Amino acid sequence: MRLTKIVLVALFCSWAGLQAQSTQLGGYVKFFAHPNLNKPYPFDRLGSRIQLKLQGPFAPRASFFAALDFNFEETQVTGGFDEPRSKGMAVYPVEAYVDLFFSKLDLRLGKQFIFWGKTDWINPTDNINPWDYVNIAAEIEDYRIPVTAAKADLYLGKFDLEAVWVPRFQPHKIPLHLPDSINGLPVIHQPTAYPANELGNSQFGFRLLSSFSAIDFSLSYFHGFDQNPTIYWSFQPRERTFSTLITYKPYQVFGADFVTTRGKFAFKGEGAYFLTEDRDGRNIFIKNPYLQYVLGIDYNATNSLTLNGQFIQTIRFKYDREYEISQREAWHMPTDNIPEQFVNSISLRGQYQVSDFVNVQVISVVNLKDYDYFLLPILNYSYSDGVNIYAGATLFEGPSRSTFGRNKAYSRAFVEVKYSF
Repeated sequence: MRLTKIVLVALFCSWAGLQAQSTQLGGYVKFFAHPNLNKPYPFDRLGSRIQLKLQGPFAPRASFFAALDFNFEETQVTGGFDEPRSKGMAVYPVEAYVDLFFSKLDLRLGKQFIFWGKTDWINPTDNINPWDYVNIAAEIEDYRIPVTAAKADLYLGKFDLEAVWVPRFQPHKIPLHLPDSINGLPVIHQPTAYPANELGNSQFGFRLLSSFSAIDFSLSYFHGFDQNPTIYWSFQPRERTFSTLITYKPYQVFGADFVTTRGKFAFKGEGAYFLTEDRDGRNIFIKNPYLQYVLGIDYNATNSLTLNGQFIQTIRFKYDREYEISQREAWHMPTDNIPEQFVNSISLRGQYQVSDFVNVQVISVVNLKDYDYFLLPILNYSYSDGVNIYAGATLFEGPSRSTFGRNKAYSRAFVEVKYSF
Protein backbone atom coordinates (compact mmCIF):
# COMPACT_ATOMS: atom_id res chain seq x y z
CA MET A 1 0.00 0.00 0.00
CA ARG A 2 2.83 2.41 0.89
CA LEU A 3 4.59 1.62 -2.44
CA THR A 4 1.35 2.33 -4.31
CA LYS A 5 1.09 5.75 -2.68
CA ILE A 6 4.70 6.60 -3.49
CA VAL A 7 4.21 5.61 -7.13
CA LEU A 8 0.98 7.63 -7.30
CA VAL A 9 2.69 10.76 -5.98
CA ALA A 10 5.70 10.27 -8.28
CA LEU A 11 3.50 9.91 -11.35
CA PHE A 12 1.50 12.97 -10.35
CA CYS A 13 4.64 15.13 -9.99
CA SER A 14 6.24 13.76 -13.16
CA TRP A 15 3.16 14.56 -15.21
CA ALA A 16 3.12 18.08 -13.79
CA GLY A 17 6.72 18.60 -14.88
CA LEU A 18 6.23 17.23 -18.39
CA GLN A 19 3.10 19.28 -19.02
CA ALA A 20 4.20 22.50 -17.28
CA GLN A 21 3.53 24.73 -20.30
CA SER A 22 -0.13 23.76 -20.71
CA THR A 23 -1.03 22.44 -17.28
CA GLN A 24 -2.42 24.45 -14.39
CA LEU A 25 -1.18 23.44 -10.96
CA GLY A 26 -3.02 24.66 -7.88
CA GLY A 27 -4.52 23.50 -4.65
CA TYR A 28 -4.67 24.46 -1.01
CA VAL A 29 -3.25 23.95 2.45
CA LYS A 30 -5.72 23.54 5.30
CA PHE A 31 -5.57 23.26 9.09
CA PHE A 32 -8.69 21.82 10.74
CA ALA A 33 -9.89 21.26 14.29
CA HIS A 34 -13.27 19.62 15.04
CA PRO A 35 -14.00 19.37 18.79
CA ASN A 36 -16.94 17.23 19.84
CA LEU A 37 -19.66 19.16 21.67
CA ASN A 38 -20.37 16.40 24.20
CA LYS A 39 -18.40 16.01 27.41
CA PRO A 40 -15.45 15.58 27.77
CA TYR A 41 -15.24 17.47 24.43
CA PRO A 42 -12.62 15.35 22.62
CA PHE A 43 -11.30 16.29 19.20
CA ASP A 44 -13.11 14.21 16.59
CA ARG A 45 -10.73 15.53 13.96
CA LEU A 46 -7.50 17.47 14.30
CA GLY A 47 -4.92 17.78 11.57
CA SER A 48 -3.91 19.35 8.29
CA ARG A 49 -4.26 18.69 4.59
CA ILE A 50 -2.48 19.60 1.40
CA GLN A 51 -4.41 19.22 -1.83
CA LEU A 52 -2.75 19.45 -5.23
CA LYS A 53 -4.92 20.13 -8.26
CA LEU A 54 -3.71 19.47 -11.76
CA GLN A 55 -5.71 20.24 -14.88
CA GLY A 56 -5.21 21.01 -18.52
CA PRO A 57 -5.61 19.77 -22.09
CA PHE A 58 -3.64 16.83 -23.47
CA ALA A 59 -5.26 16.63 -26.92
CA PRO A 60 -7.39 18.93 -29.13
CA ARG A 61 -10.61 17.40 -27.78
CA ALA A 62 -9.48 16.11 -24.41
CA SER A 63 -8.53 17.42 -20.98
CA PHE A 64 -7.85 16.04 -17.54
CA PHE A 65 -8.40 17.00 -13.92
CA ALA A 66 -6.91 15.47 -10.78
CA ALA A 67 -7.07 16.49 -7.12
CA LEU A 68 -4.78 14.60 -4.76
CA ASP A 69 -5.04 14.91 -0.97
CA PHE A 70 -2.22 14.48 1.56
CA ASN A 71 -4.22 14.28 4.77
CA PHE A 72 -2.76 13.98 8.27
CA GLU A 73 -5.03 13.51 11.28
CA GLU A 74 -3.55 13.80 14.74
CA THR A 75 -6.60 12.01 16.17
CA GLN A 76 -5.47 8.80 14.45
CA VAL A 77 -2.18 8.83 16.34
CA THR A 78 -2.09 7.32 19.84
CA GLY A 79 1.23 8.86 20.85
CA GLY A 80 3.25 5.68 21.47
CA PHE A 81 7.03 6.00 21.25
CA ASP A 82 7.27 3.06 18.85
CA GLU A 83 4.58 4.39 16.53
CA PRO A 84 5.53 4.97 12.86
CA ARG A 85 5.62 8.62 11.92
CA SER A 86 3.29 8.01 8.96
CA LYS A 87 0.42 6.76 11.11
CA GLY A 88 -2.52 9.07 10.65
CA MET A 89 -1.26 10.03 7.17
CA ALA A 90 -3.45 9.25 4.16
CA VAL A 91 -2.81 9.96 0.48
CA TYR A 92 -5.81 9.59 -1.82
CA PRO A 93 -7.33 11.10 -4.96
CA VAL A 94 -10.44 13.22 -4.43
CA GLU A 95 -11.16 13.44 -8.15
CA ALA A 96 -9.24 12.09 -11.12
CA TYR A 97 -10.94 12.07 -14.52
CA VAL A 98 -10.53 12.64 -18.23
CA ASP A 99 -12.94 14.73 -20.33
CA LEU A 100 -13.48 13.92 -24.02
CA PHE A 101 -15.36 16.41 -26.21
CA PHE A 102 -17.23 15.67 -29.45
CA SER A 103 -19.68 17.71 -31.52
CA LYS A 104 -22.80 16.57 -29.63
CA LEU A 105 -21.33 14.38 -26.93
CA ASP A 106 -19.16 14.92 -23.85
CA LEU A 107 -17.62 12.04 -21.89
CA ARG A 108 -16.14 12.12 -18.39
CA LEU A 109 -14.29 9.00 -17.25
CA GLY A 110 -12.84 8.50 -13.78
CA LYS A 111 -13.34 9.40 -10.12
CA GLN A 112 -15.85 12.25 -9.94
CA PHE A 113 -18.82 13.95 -8.29
CA ILE A 114 -22.21 13.60 -10.03
CA PHE A 115 -25.05 15.53 -8.41
CA TRP A 116 -28.68 15.30 -9.53
CA GLY A 117 -31.64 17.38 -8.41
CA LYS A 118 -32.63 21.02 -7.96
CA THR A 119 -33.81 21.33 -4.35
CA ASP A 120 -31.61 22.29 -1.40
CA TRP A 121 -29.85 19.74 0.82
CA ILE A 122 -32.62 17.12 0.49
CA ASN A 123 -32.52 15.60 -3.01
CA PRO A 124 -34.56 12.42 -3.63
CA THR A 125 -33.07 11.94 -7.12
CA ASP A 126 -29.45 12.41 -6.01
CA ASN A 127 -28.42 8.79 -5.45
CA ILE A 128 -25.01 8.46 -7.12
CA ASN A 129 -22.47 10.01 -4.73
CA PRO A 130 -22.72 8.73 -1.13
CA TRP A 131 -22.73 11.01 1.91
CA ASP A 132 -20.27 11.00 4.79
CA TYR A 133 -22.74 11.91 7.52
CA VAL A 134 -20.11 11.76 10.26
CA ASN A 135 -17.88 14.45 8.75
CA ILE A 136 -20.30 17.18 7.64
CA ALA A 137 -18.40 20.47 7.57
CA ALA A 138 -17.96 23.57 5.41
CA GLU A 139 -16.79 22.01 2.15
CA ILE A 140 -18.58 19.49 -0.02
CA GLU A 141 -15.57 17.20 -0.46
CA ASP A 142 -15.64 16.51 3.29
CA TYR A 143 -19.17 15.10 3.34
CA ARG A 144 -19.76 13.80 -0.18
CA ILE A 145 -17.85 10.80 -1.52
CA PRO A 146 -16.74 10.71 -5.19
CA VAL A 147 -17.32 7.56 -7.25
CA THR A 148 -15.46 6.02 -10.15
CA ALA A 149 -17.88 6.35 -13.05
CA ALA A 150 -18.40 6.99 -16.73
CA LYS A 151 -20.70 9.94 -17.53
CA ALA A 152 -21.95 10.84 -21.00
CA ASP A 153 -23.82 14.04 -21.92
CA LEU A 154 -25.61 13.90 -25.27
CA TYR A 155 -26.97 17.20 -26.65
CA LEU A 156 -30.17 16.78 -28.68
CA GLY A 157 -31.37 20.29 -29.45
CA LYS A 158 -33.92 21.19 -26.78
CA PHE A 159 -33.03 18.12 -24.74
CA ASP A 160 -29.88 16.97 -22.97
CA LEU A 161 -29.53 13.29 -22.14
CA GLU A 162 -27.14 12.28 -19.37
CA ALA A 163 -26.13 8.65 -18.87
CA VAL A 164 -24.10 7.40 -15.92
CA TRP A 165 -22.45 4.03 -15.27
CA VAL A 166 -21.01 3.29 -11.81
CA PRO A 167 -19.28 -0.11 -11.83
CA ARG A 168 -18.68 -0.34 -8.06
CA PHE A 169 -21.09 0.27 -5.20
CA GLN A 170 -20.17 2.58 -2.31
CA PRO A 171 -22.50 3.08 0.69
CA HIS A 172 -23.11 6.11 2.87
CA LYS A 173 -20.82 6.56 5.84
CA ILE A 174 -23.53 6.64 8.45
CA PRO A 175 -23.45 5.93 12.19
CA LEU A 176 -25.42 2.85 13.23
CA HIS A 177 -26.84 2.43 16.71
CA LEU A 178 -27.13 -1.32 17.19
CA PRO A 179 -27.43 -2.52 20.80
CA ASP A 180 -24.95 -5.00 22.26
CA SER A 181 -27.73 -6.61 24.30
CA ILE A 182 -31.54 -6.80 24.38
CA ASN A 183 -33.34 -7.67 27.61
CA GLY A 184 -30.03 -8.86 28.98
CA LEU A 185 -29.35 -11.19 26.04
CA PRO A 186 -26.24 -10.61 23.89
CA VAL A 187 -26.44 -9.38 20.30
CA ILE A 188 -23.91 -10.81 17.85
CA HIS A 189 -23.16 -8.54 14.89
CA GLN A 190 -22.29 -10.48 11.74
CA PRO A 191 -19.80 -9.03 9.20
CA THR A 192 -21.43 -6.60 6.79
CA ALA A 193 -22.49 -8.22 3.49
CA TYR A 194 -21.67 -5.75 0.70
CA PRO A 195 -22.80 -6.30 -2.90
CA ALA A 196 -20.22 -8.39 -4.72
CA ASN A 197 -17.70 -6.35 -6.68
CA GLU A 198 -18.71 -7.71 -10.09
CA LEU A 199 -20.08 -6.46 -13.40
CA GLY A 200 -23.59 -7.72 -12.68
CA ASN A 201 -23.83 -5.34 -9.72
CA SER A 202 -23.00 -2.25 -11.75
CA GLN A 203 -25.24 0.77 -11.19
CA PHE A 204 -26.52 3.00 -13.97
CA GLY A 205 -28.87 5.90 -14.52
CA PHE A 206 -30.30 8.25 -17.13
CA ARG A 207 -31.48 11.84 -16.87
CA LEU A 208 -33.31 13.87 -19.53
CA LEU A 209 -33.07 17.66 -19.08
CA SER A 210 -35.01 20.37 -20.88
CA SER A 211 -36.99 23.57 -20.34
CA PHE A 212 -40.49 24.78 -21.19
CA SER A 213 -41.99 28.22 -20.65
CA ALA A 214 -39.17 29.36 -18.31
CA ILE A 215 -39.34 26.10 -16.33
CA ASP A 216 -36.22 23.97 -16.20
CA PHE A 217 -37.01 20.33 -15.53
CA SER A 218 -35.59 16.84 -15.74
CA LEU A 219 -36.78 13.23 -15.66
CA SER A 220 -34.47 10.56 -14.28
CA TYR A 221 -34.10 6.83 -13.72
CA PHE A 222 -31.55 5.08 -11.51
CA HIS A 223 -30.92 1.35 -11.12
CA GLY A 224 -28.61 0.48 -8.27
CA PHE A 225 -28.34 -0.18 -4.55
CA ASP A 226 -29.73 1.69 -1.56
CA GLN A 227 -26.76 3.43 0.08
CA ASN A 228 -28.51 3.10 3.44
CA PRO A 229 -28.11 -0.30 5.12
CA THR A 230 -30.78 -2.97 5.52
CA ILE A 231 -30.49 -4.77 8.87
CA TYR A 232 -31.68 -8.35 9.29
CA TRP A 233 -32.38 -9.58 12.81
CA SER A 234 -32.63 -13.14 14.06
CA PHE A 235 -33.09 -14.84 17.44
CA GLN A 236 -31.54 -18.16 18.41
CA PRO A 237 -33.64 -19.54 21.28
CA ARG A 238 -31.18 -22.33 22.11
CA GLU A 239 -28.20 -20.03 22.46
CA ARG A 240 -30.41 -17.25 23.86
CA THR A 241 -28.72 -14.72 21.57
CA PHE A 242 -29.69 -12.23 18.91
CA SER A 243 -27.73 -11.63 15.72
CA THR A 244 -27.75 -8.90 13.12
CA LEU A 245 -26.65 -8.86 9.49
CA ILE A 246 -26.11 -5.57 7.64
CA THR A 247 -26.55 -5.65 3.88
CA TYR A 248 -27.43 -3.32 1.00
CA LYS A 249 -30.46 -4.00 -1.17
CA PRO A 250 -31.11 -3.10 -4.83
CA TYR A 251 -33.82 -0.69 -5.90
CA GLN A 252 -34.99 1.40 -8.84
CA VAL A 253 -35.58 5.15 -8.58
CA PHE A 254 -37.93 7.07 -10.90
CA GLY A 255 -37.45 10.82 -10.41
CA ALA A 256 -38.34 14.29 -11.65
CA ASP A 257 -37.49 17.88 -10.70
CA PHE A 258 -38.19 21.47 -11.77
CA VAL A 259 -37.22 25.06 -11.03
CA THR A 260 -38.58 28.38 -12.26
CA THR A 261 -38.03 31.99 -11.25
CA ARG A 262 -40.55 34.80 -10.84
CA GLY A 263 -38.99 38.10 -9.82
CA LYS A 264 -37.26 37.66 -6.47
CA PHE A 265 -38.70 34.17 -6.03
CA ALA A 266 -37.56 30.78 -7.30
CA PHE A 267 -39.98 27.86 -7.07
CA LYS A 268 -38.51 24.38 -7.11
CA GLY A 269 -39.58 20.81 -6.58
CA GLU A 270 -38.13 17.33 -6.73
CA GLY A 271 -39.53 13.87 -6.15
CA ALA A 272 -38.70 10.22 -6.62
CA TYR A 273 -40.49 6.89 -6.38
CA PHE A 274 -38.28 4.15 -4.90
CA LEU A 275 -39.23 0.66 -6.07
CA THR A 276 -37.70 -1.74 -3.56
CA GLU A 277 -37.64 -5.54 -3.37
CA ASP A 278 -40.52 -5.58 -0.85
CA ARG A 279 -43.21 -5.22 -3.52
CA ASP A 280 -46.07 -6.49 -1.32
CA GLY A 281 -44.96 -4.83 1.92
CA ARG A 282 -44.70 -8.07 3.91
CA ASN A 283 -40.95 -8.17 4.54
CA ILE A 284 -40.29 -6.26 7.74
CA PHE A 285 -36.54 -6.02 7.11
CA ILE A 286 -36.66 -4.44 3.65
CA LYS A 287 -38.08 -0.98 2.98
CA ASN A 288 -41.51 -0.76 1.41
CA PRO A 289 -41.77 1.02 -1.94
CA TYR A 290 -41.99 4.70 -1.11
CA LEU A 291 -42.30 8.19 -2.53
CA GLN A 292 -40.28 11.16 -1.33
CA TYR A 293 -40.85 14.68 -2.61
CA VAL A 294 -39.63 18.19 -1.80
CA LEU A 295 -41.35 21.51 -2.55
CA GLY A 296 -39.46 24.73 -1.89
CA ILE A 297 -39.19 28.48 -2.41
CA ASP A 298 -36.10 30.69 -2.64
CA TYR A 299 -36.53 34.35 -1.80
CA ASN A 300 -33.76 36.74 -2.83
CA ALA A 301 -34.71 39.43 -0.33
CA THR A 302 -31.73 41.67 -1.15
CA ASN A 303 -28.44 41.37 -2.98
CA SER A 304 -26.99 40.19 0.34
CA LEU A 305 -29.77 38.01 1.80
CA THR A 306 -31.23 34.78 0.39
CA LEU A 307 -33.82 32.66 2.19
CA ASN A 308 -35.07 29.16 1.38
CA GLY A 309 -37.86 27.06 2.85
CA GLN A 310 -38.86 23.53 1.87
CA PHE A 311 -41.46 20.92 2.80
CA ILE A 312 -40.39 17.28 2.60
CA GLN A 313 -42.71 14.28 2.77
CA THR A 314 -42.04 10.55 2.61
CA ILE A 315 -44.96 8.20 1.89
CA ARG A 316 -44.61 4.44 2.37
CA PHE A 317 -46.83 2.26 0.17
CA LYS A 318 -48.41 -1.07 1.11
CA TYR A 319 -47.46 -0.22 4.67
CA ASP A 320 -49.23 -1.54 7.76
CA ARG A 321 -47.57 -0.23 10.90
CA GLU A 322 -49.48 -2.60 13.20
CA TYR A 323 -48.29 -5.53 11.09
CA GLU A 324 -44.71 -4.24 11.32
CA ILE A 325 -44.98 -4.04 15.11
CA SER A 326 -46.51 -7.53 15.48
CA GLN A 327 -43.89 -9.10 13.23
CA ARG A 328 -41.05 -7.44 15.08
CA GLU A 329 -42.46 -8.68 18.36
CA ALA A 330 -42.65 -12.19 16.91
CA TRP A 331 -38.99 -11.92 15.92
CA HIS A 332 -38.12 -10.55 19.40
CA MET A 333 -36.92 -7.34 17.77
CA PRO A 334 -37.00 -3.81 19.22
CA THR A 335 -40.22 -1.98 18.41
CA ASP A 336 -39.42 1.52 19.65
CA ASN A 337 -38.24 2.96 16.32
CA ILE A 338 -40.82 1.90 13.73
CA PRO A 339 -41.58 4.75 11.28
CA GLU A 340 -44.99 6.13 10.39
CA GLN A 341 -46.50 5.75 6.94
CA PHE A 342 -46.25 9.52 6.38
CA VAL A 343 -43.11 11.33 7.54
CA ASN A 344 -43.09 15.13 7.26
CA SER A 345 -40.11 17.46 7.58
CA ILE A 346 -39.11 21.01 6.77
CA SER A 347 -35.76 22.48 5.85
CA LEU A 348 -34.68 26.11 6.17
CA ARG A 349 -31.65 27.88 4.80
CA GLY A 350 -30.51 31.47 5.15
CA GLN A 351 -27.44 33.05 3.59
CA TYR A 352 -26.28 36.57 4.34
CA GLN A 353 -23.32 38.43 2.85
CA VAL A 354 -22.33 40.57 5.83
CA SER A 355 -19.55 42.33 3.91
CA ASP A 356 -17.18 41.73 1.04
CA PHE A 357 -15.19 39.48 3.36
CA VAL A 358 -17.77 37.81 5.62
CA ASN A 359 -20.51 35.35 4.64
CA VAL A 360 -22.89 33.58 7.03
CA GLN A 361 -25.03 30.57 6.14
CA VAL A 362 -27.41 28.53 8.32
CA ILE A 363 -28.99 25.23 7.22
CA SER A 364 -31.50 23.27 9.27
CA VAL A 365 -33.76 20.23 8.87
CA VAL A 366 -36.62 19.56 11.32
CA ASN A 367 -38.75 16.41 11.54
CA LEU A 368 -42.30 17.39 12.41
CA LYS A 369 -43.25 14.31 14.46
CA ASP A 370 -40.55 14.38 17.14
CA TYR A 371 -39.29 17.90 16.41
CA ASP A 372 -35.77 16.57 16.30
CA TYR A 373 -33.47 18.67 14.15
CA PHE A 374 -30.14 19.07 12.43
CA LEU A 375 -28.48 22.50 12.39
CA LEU A 376 -25.44 23.61 10.39
CA PRO A 377 -24.28 27.23 10.85
CA ILE A 378 -21.20 28.25 8.81
CA LEU A 379 -19.18 31.47 8.97
CA ASN A 380 -16.76 32.14 6.10
CA TYR A 381 -14.25 34.96 6.59
CA SER A 382 -12.04 35.84 3.61
CA TYR A 383 -9.07 37.11 5.56
CA SER A 384 -7.01 37.99 2.47
CA ASP A 385 -6.47 36.81 -1.08
CA GLY A 386 -6.39 33.03 -0.94
CA VAL A 387 -6.93 32.78 2.83
CA ASN A 388 -10.33 31.68 4.16
CA ILE A 389 -11.35 30.96 7.72
CA TYR A 390 -14.38 28.72 8.30
CA ALA A 391 -16.13 28.31 11.65
CA GLY A 392 -19.32 26.48 12.41
CA ALA A 393 -20.96 23.45 13.96
CA THR A 394 -23.01 20.38 13.11
CA LEU A 395 -25.70 20.00 15.78
CA PHE A 396 -28.07 17.06 16.29
CA GLU A 397 -30.87 17.42 18.82
CA GLY A 398 -34.10 15.63 19.73
CA PRO A 399 -35.52 12.68 21.67
CA SER A 400 -33.01 9.87 22.10
CA ARG A 401 -34.77 7.49 19.65
CA SER A 402 -35.54 10.10 16.98
CA THR A 403 -33.67 10.34 13.68
CA PHE A 404 -31.46 13.27 14.67
CA GLY A 405 -31.64 12.79 18.43
CA ARG A 406 -29.83 9.47 18.36
CA ASN A 407 -26.93 11.15 16.54
CA LYS A 408 -26.36 13.73 19.27
CA ALA A 409 -23.01 12.08 20.07
CA TYR A 410 -21.77 13.32 16.68
CA SER A 411 -22.46 17.00 17.34
CA ARG A 412 -19.26 18.95 16.82
CA ALA A 413 -17.85 22.39 16.16
CA PHE A 414 -15.28 23.03 13.46
CA VAL A 415 -12.64 25.62 12.69
CA GLU A 416 -10.69 25.48 9.43
CA VAL A 417 -8.04 27.78 8.02
CA LYS A 418 -7.45 27.35 4.30
CA TYR A 419 -4.88 28.89 1.99
CA SER A 420 -5.53 28.37 -1.72
CA PHE A 421 -2.78 28.75 -4.30
